Amino acid sequence: LSNCRQFDCLVLEKKSKGFPRPHPQKNKYLAIKNIMSSTDLTLDAQEIHFILKDWLNLSRLTEYECFKDFDEETVEMLLEEGMRFAIDVVAPSRMESDRIGCSMENGRIKSPECMKEPYRKGFELGWAALNASPEYGGQGAPASVGLAVNEGVNAGNPGLSAHFALTTGAARLVESFGTDDLKKKYIMKMNRGDFNGTMCLSEPHAGSDVGAGLTSAEACGDGTYRIKGTKSWISNGDTDLAENTIHAVLARIKGAPDGTAGLSLFLVPHTLVEEDGSLGEWNDVTVASIENKMGLHSSPTAMLKFGENGNCRGWLLGEENKGMSCMFQMMNEARIGTALIGLANGAAAYHNALSYARERVQGVHISKVRDVDAPRVAIIEHPAVRHNLMQMKSKVEGMRALLYATANALDELTCLDKEDPLYETNSMLLDILTPLCKGWCAETGIDTVRTAIQVLGGVGYTKDFPLEQMYRDIRVSAIYEGTTDIQALDLVGRKMTLQNGALFQTLMGRFSSNIEKNREIPQLKSAYQQWELQCESVYEMAMASKEVVEQRGIEGVALYATPFLKFLASVAAAGFLLEQAVIAVSKLENLVAEKAVMDSGLKEFLEENSEARFFNNKRITAQNFVEAIVPEAEALMAGAKTQNYGALDINF
Repeated sequence: LSNCRQFDCLVLEKKSKGFPRPHPQKNKYLAIKNIMSSTDLTLDAQEIHFILKDWLNLSRLTEYECFKDFDEETVEMLLEEGMRFAIDVVAPSRMESDRIGCSMENGRIKSPECMKEPYRKGFELGWAALNASPEYGGQGAPASVGLAVNEGVNAGNPGLSAHFALTTGAARLVESFGTDDLKKKYIMKMNRGDFNGTMCLSEPHAGSDVGAGLTSAEACGDGTYRIKGTKSWISNGDTDLAENTIHAVLARIKGAPDGTAGLSLFLVPHTLVEEDGSLGEWNDVTVASIENKMGLHSSPTAMLKFGENGNCRGWLLGEENKGMSCMFQMMNEARIGTALIGLANGAAAYHNALSYARERVQGVHISKVRDVDAPRVAIIEHPAVRHNLMQMKSKVEGMRALLYATANALDELTCLDKEDPLYETNSMLLDILTPLCKGWCAETGIDTVRTAIQVLGGVGYTKDFPLEQMYRDIRVSAIYEGTTDIQALDLVGRKMTLQNGALFQTLMGRFSSNIEKNREIPQLKSAYQQWELQCESVYEMAMASKEVVEQRGIEGVALYATPFLKFLASVAAAGFLLEQAVIAVSKLENLVAEKAVMDSGLKEFLEENSEARFFNNKRITAQNFVEAIVPEAEALMAGAKTQNYGALDINF
């Protein structure tokens, strides 16, 4: 990580034996979890450490050249300092940036002042470009490590996280599809945060129907194109946090076919960049307006006009008429990033609610409700509150399992040769898990924050606590980068049918392997029995889709596409949680044996030993997910099972 910058007293400097630990205390970052408050940001470092080290066995990636420097000690250091950055630098900006919001000033967007220092430090210290290519100023970290750090940043301020993700994502588009000249001019400056990046797909009349876009491109004869059109709903479409904004724009070259097949991708800077890298003239890109949104006030959503004066120049990325296939690279990254909004905010809300439930004293224990002298207890002692907390914890860990499994598939793809059979397996898993992450994590995150507000009661609805802002900020995650329904249509219409269902069968193969290896573990036997039935149910529903098409046409399948996505995603998350539970059960057994704990003393041991308690809770949470969360999703398919097509038949 020779490109990392100084972080306070820490210098992430490459040494002959790896990276120095910044602090002598072992696993000091785990203490972050214990700094709990009902208003402050809390990150579950112990859970993330378990996932990366014990479940995903991330250290194995050091066997490959691309990740050889990311040994266990280095990853631990990155997690510690990344979480510290999120808590100490990013999180303090969230409330203030929400209250102030973005504004228009002289035709440009003005960001809240409190955003400038976190933005600068995020790029300066290397956190924003953690996964970017080292060749262009990034750190080259595994996707799963970047996900862990970005979970903290996103929980701290999702608007700032959007700046980071869109800028580095647009830089990767240039790296993948740009000419050498474009790479030289733009990538380093984007990965340093000097230039901001966007993705420009939607137009006012078209919305998610990208193929209906009217933005045009006309070749100028000198290798550039004259761009003209309007793009809407553009996140961070302009900013004063950087000196220039680089737009990735879909436009149709004159004479190209209609629909998405005729779209090309262009790099369009707000301000032209000279050969020496200095800024030149304005490139005829105008900010028409910014949206007055429900939430995410720290991140402006702009309407942009390109070439109103006929002088907007763009540079082709990739081949003509291949713009959508190029843009899918950034779109899929953005879908995972949007899913992370659900996880990060849902997890933060859960910890705020958990802390409040421990602090808030109200009412007596239900077993002593008739005792007038009974002492008041913390609300965490009330069964209804415990049920809410358990549901939230299960969903948060399920979202995390699904997202980190997806990131792990991407890491495998980065390391493996394309001729390796595992390359195709991981490619298929990545393709089918992406819409599950985007659709299910967004919806589940929203539901988790809603439940957190319920735990706090009336105060949760006030601005004195962060949950009302989280609820506003997270709501758009189910809309961004393709709504939940669009993700569901992508799942049933494309991902489930590609290569005669090979993607789905690959995922089911992972389920089957999990069951065969672990079904007889005594502590998890009942959970595996239940999950196996759920796997069979989701498979039967998938196979029944052919019959539905024959009876009611494709609209019959589309009608229940979203419930199916939620069911399949929850079944997948359950499987990943059970994989984790297998490891946790084994580690708890080893710990109990090591400490010579007798059965009679196990309860006390679990109360006193935080590591043992964590492993035991992993088992309980996985079982709760299988028995209480997955059935909720399966119930959404009731109409499909009874062949209820009333929504298609009714006259509204």
